[in-house]
Parts: sequence; C-alpha cells; structure tokens
Amino acid sequence: MLDQEINVVGIGTDVFTDAIKEQGVKAHQLDWKPSKKTEISKRAEEILKKALYSNFKEKIDTANAKIIDIMKNTDPCWIGMKPAIECVPDMQEGIILHSGPDIEWDRMCQTQKEGGINGCLFEGYAKDRDEAEKLLKSGKVLFKSANDYHIVGPGSGIATPSMVVNIVEDRNTGVRGFCAPFEGPNRGGLAGWGIFNESIREHLNMVRDIIAPAITKILTSNGGLSMMKIFTRGVEMGDELHSRQDATGLIATNELMKMIFDADYVDDDAKRKCVDLLYGTVRFFHPLGMASAMSLLEAVRNVDYSTVVTAMEGNGVDYGIKVAGLNTNWYTAPSPKIVGEYVSANVDDDDVMPWIGDSCMLEATGLGGFAAAASPAVMRALEKTLSDGIEQTLEMSNITISENAHYLIPALNYQGSPTGIDILKVLDTGIEPVIHGGMISKTGKRLGAGVAYVPIKCFENAILAYGDKYGL
Repeated sequence: MLDQEINVVGIGTDVFTDAIKEQGVKAHQLDWKPSKKTEISKRAEEILKKALYSNFKEKIDTANAKIIDIMKNTDPCWIGMKPAIECVPDMQEGIILHSGPDIEWDRMCQTQKEGGINGCLFEGYAKDRDEAEKLLKSGKVLFKSANDYHIVGPGSGIATPSMVVNIVEDRNTGVRGFCAPFEGPNRGGLAGWGIFNESIREHLNMVRDIIAPAITKILTSNGGLSMMKIFTRGVEMGDELHSRQDATGLIATNELMKMIFDADYVDDDAKRKCVDLLYGTVRFFHPLGMASAMSLLEAVRNVDYSTVVTAMEGNGVDYGIKVAGLNTNWYTAPSPKIVGEYVSANVDDDDVMPWIGDSCMLEATGLGGFAAAASPAVMRALEKTLSDGIEQTLEMSNITISENAHYLIPALNYQGSPTGIDILKVLDTGIEPVIHGGMISKTGKRLGAGVAYVPIKCFENAILAYGDKYGL
C-alpha cells in the first residue's frame, strides 16, 4: 500500500492533517465536528436504553421492517379533485380544519384564527367576523387538526367542507391522502394563508363547479396520474419536492396537457380553465406531493412497537409529531423558528412566525430537507453550497432506518434519500430532523424560504409515552 500514492482525509483536529501536508502528502481536512447532544430526562434516557439494548429491540425492528416495506412499495396516484365533504373520511358540516396539532382558540396564532374566521364566512356559518369568532371559540363550529382527517394543510392549513381537495390514493395499500390545490397566482388564498375576499370566493367556487369535475373525469378516464415515476425523475432533475418542484411540475404538466386535449368529453371552456390553473399556479404540483406523502404515512399510522415518525407539523405555536407505535397521539414542543433568505429587504427577524404548516410531512417520507443533496438550486437559494446539501442529507441518514430506492440522488452516486425517521436514533444521536419550507410573516405574507429543525423535546415526550405504553 505504501508504494502507492496516499491521499488523506482528516476528520479530527487539523494538527494531524497539517503534519501530513508538511511531509508532502496530499491531505484534506473535513470541516466536521460531533453533534452536540441535547440533554433529555433521566426517565427518557432509561427508556431509550431499554429500547436499544434489550431483547425488546427485536419487536421494534420487526415493526419498523413492516413500515419500510410499505414505504418502499408505495405507489401514489392522483385520482381526482372533490369537495372535502364528499371524499374526506369523517368530514362533516360545521368542521373547519387547520395545520399542525390541535390547539385551544386562546393559544392559537392570529394567522390561524383569521383562517378559521374566514372559513366560517366562506361556508356561510356566520354573517360577519364577530359571529364567526364566537362560533369558533364556543366550539359550535369545530376547529380541528387537518392531519387527523388525512389532510395536509400547508401554511395556516385551512380546509372547509365545500373546499376542493386533491385526492391521491396509494395503489399498494388503498389508503388516500388529501391536500387543497394552490389557488392560482395567489399561491395560498384561503387554504394556505387564511385570506378571504369575494375574488377568492369566486375562484374557489369555479374550482369546485368546473375544474374539479373536469380534472376528475380526465384522471378517471386515464386511470389516474402516477406520482412515483414523476417524483423519481424530479429528484434526478434537481427537485427535493418541498421548496422546489420545478422539474416535477413540468413533467406532470406535460402529461396532463395531452390528457386534457384528448378529452372530447370535456367542453372547451372547462379545458381552458384547467390549463389556466396549471400555468397560473407556479407550484401546482406541491399539493400533490403533500397528498402523496399523507397517503403513505396514513398507511403506517398504527403499527404496534414501531418507533417511526408518521407526522410532523406545526401550527405557529406548537410543533408536533406522531409515532406509528403510539397511534394518533401528538407529542409537542414550542414550534421552531425558520431561518433563511428574505425576499424583501424590509423584514425584521421578529416578523417571522414560528413554523406553521404541514408541508414537512414530505421530510417524513425522505424528501425536502432529507433530499437536500438532490437540489443545488435550493441550497443556493439558502446561500449554501451543494456540499452543504450533501452533508445535510448524510447527517439525516443517521436518524433514519432505510434509504428510499425511489428517490435516487445523483450527487450521492444515486444513493436513495434517507427515509423513516426513528425517534430512538434522534434521541440517541441528538440530531434534530431538518425541514425546508417558506417563512411566513405574522400578517400572513410570504417572506422567503429557509430551514428549521424539529425540536428534540417532541421526541423526548414521545419516548416517555412509548415507555408507558409498552412497559419499558
């Protein structure tokens, strides 16, 4: 070996690398340091050790293997668009949904309160804002977590019974996920930003009455639109599917255009409105990615003994996770701040809301921040490099239980993105899951894009509940 040229990579103190360089040997010092492990309670530490180092671990591994098998065989398909009350399980009149975990009205952020009030006005539950607020505060109109109804709610995450949602069905399991479509150039409107006016009402009614029936007919006639092949190509073309969907959007639009123009059973006016929505909505594909993530995570929601995360999202006050082996319970901590680049120079850090929205369900399936190495453009927008993205993806592999063979990352020699966040690994390493997303102001405006980290306290609370449930 010593007869050949030696190349050295140093990962410890740089004094060793410097000494090697002084001897004329090529050496590169890696800018690396051990993760700073966050302290957790003694009880949580005891449960963690039992889960990792006793015979009980066999039950965990068997349960987690079931989940990975489902994740590797997921086959999401966009099958239609319908009003929520017609397709979402348990959706009823008098229910309005919001992003993140359940939260009491008095603790709710103003952006989400506005969304609830405007949802009441859109549905006609109240004649004015004061009446709407009274209905929501009293519980006569229920304001509930969208995740508990299988809906992903980006931003404030508002969904009402008559609002249209995209329907994505996993053809492997039959489980469905839902997400409201973005509202044209507004990119959020009532669903995302909780904003409502007569123009938004007209648009939502037009989507319900014209676009949704037309798209559903077209998708039904063509057997739906397979999502996975689009995801796979998109990741190879620079999308991480959370902050960037440029490639996937173009691929989907290309396929949809032929379907639309071949649909002689849809009138020309409806076709034109469908095309206008596709081209007028820069990120129309994003809700389809989120609904696909929900269809997968719903399929693994209740697997006894599993330690895999099945939901992670925030409401601007609390951030919560769910765990497969703990049914549908939330484990929360204060919602983290998102840090990134502003689209305007006149922004104060205090204007930025703590994380609000459900879009980081994508990270729970191996996309977004976990696939950062696939998207140099996202890294550049965050004033980071491709090397930073590679490092970020590799770090996330320390807290997951597998790689996703569908999301192959060119910069990692087509290694799959890290998938299946394990609460045990998060607590054992102290590495908090990274999430990509948009920064939202306290007045509901989009300020830019950035990153945040899921609080370790969520995982500590989850492991305590896990210990109680399974007698650890």
